[in-house]
Amino acid sequence: MYEKLTFVFDIDGTLCPIKQKGEEYADLIPYSEMVEKLRTYKEQGAKIVLFTARNMNSYNGNIGLINANTAKVLLAWLDKWDIPYDEVIYGKPWPGHVGFYVDDRSVRPDEFLKYSPEQLDEICKNSREECK
Repeated sequence: MYEKLTFVFDIDGTLCPIKQKGEEYADLIPYSEMVEKLRTYKEQGAKIVLFTARNMNSYNGNIGLINANTAKVLLAWLDKWDIPYDEVIYGKPWPGHVGFYVDDRSVRPDEFLKYSPEQLDEICKNSREECK
């Protein structure tokens, strides 16, 4: 049904809470509603790409260190919680604690939960129109 559909997901703050001091990434509990909806789309043929900035600040953007240290923890966490994905991309630029991502094809996590892919597409189209 959704074989041509691709979702590119952030992880921290989207699929699970943002880790706080004293917490371990391995112990974070994913948001069940997000995971269930991801599973549904995956079962219906959608491609799931995870794109994360995890540890970009900690390792000063060093992808080698992220691959060596972050990847194994994240992959084990994804397996532990049976979170579906087709690809994981590390090294998403980190905007800092006071920056933002701006993109014409982005939707907020709450919108993903509320709306169909067709409605999400319309939201993105309307947003682009407002920028003209």
